[in-house]
Amino acid sequence: MGISNLKLLVLSVLCSFSLISCQNKKMEEKYSWLGTVSAPQEYPMEVYSGAIIADDFTYGFDAIWGTQNTGWGNEGGTMNVQSKKMQIPHALEFTWYSLIEKKFYTGKWKLDQEKIEKLFKDGFLDSDTGKKETYRSFKIGLAPKGKLSLWINAPGVQKEIAFFQAHDTIITKDKAYENAQYMLEKDYADERLKSDFLWSSDVKNRISTSGYPDPSVYEKYRKKYFWKPIVELPEGYQVKKIFYMACNGEADTYKVSAKELAIPYYLSLVIVNPQGKQMGTNIFFTKDQEYYSNNILKGNNVLPADFDLMDINTVFNTIDPKQEADFIMTIDPEKKSTKIDLKQDNKTVALKDFISKIY
Repeated sequence: MGISNLKLLVLSVLCSFSLISCQNKKMEEKYSWLGTVSAPQEYPMEVYSGAIIADDFTYGFDAIWGTQNTGWGNEGGTMNVQSKKMQIPHALEFTWYSLIEKKFYTGKWKLDQEKIEKLFKDGFLDSDTGKKETYRSFKIGLAPKGKLSLWINAPGVQKEIAFFQAHDTIITKDKAYENAQYMLEKDYADERLKSDFLWSSDVKNRISTSGYPDPSVYEKYRKKYFWKPIVELPEGYQVKKIFYMACNGEADTYKVSAKELAIPYYLSLVIVNPQGKQMGTNIFFTKDQEYYSNNILKGNNVLPADFDLMDINTVFNTIDPKQEADFIMTIDPEKKSTKIDLKQDNKTVALKDFISKIY
């Protein structure tokens, strides 16, 4: 080998090491994050074990998390950790017990580190302060039939970053670790489901009158449509902010242009009147007249128990999901009235199943 070729080889090796070093350094950037669990109100889930795994840290879950049914996309509490900053996780594993189905589900999955790191690094602008913020936690959504959704979350913002399928498994009492053996007691699921503390009045009413939601509905909720909100107001009124929560667990402050979003179940608008005074409008898609007082006023913007039965789902399913649609809210703050239409091309359909509060 000539001297020139040898120099080229050495240079190539050094560049390769340099590239690997840069890539490793990039993936070694650290962020502060925690983990939590979510499950539908109507389908309580019992946490058996789990972990969000990074190279330098593992955020673990076990039976101490107990029964979870705070609502699809809602937080089930968090546990603080000593580590201040951790690398981006690369794997997720989880095992849980579905009380209604009386089945254990388990799975292990790789996470898209580059996608997650970009979201953490790019962050977002806080709609109130205008300051750049970033995400603070991972939320694991446990659904029937072994479906698992993974969101990243910060106050006022939540995005789905992955959706997985677990497989059912059998765990016997003699094989279960000690703190989880109670799940394998005879009739445990039946007895747990009898607890009054587990069910809110609206969920009880939903199940007694209409049965449980279709177990596959939490996957169907992931379907997105190319829609944008349009607010029609009396002369002199202006919209300052539109915040939405969608049935797929995502939430954000709406930006200017149309984009792919799941069907909303809750909208909060800040309106400014001609005198400069701010007013609020809350819109939620439910027929439950107690939803506002039992949930919204308590800071619990949970997916309504009857949401899957509302006409907004039927109407959205009639439009082309890839073609732009207008979600038109006609609001009269003085008359305290709200009208909602979904328009695509020359077709306009009025929505009936919703409640609005103007204050």
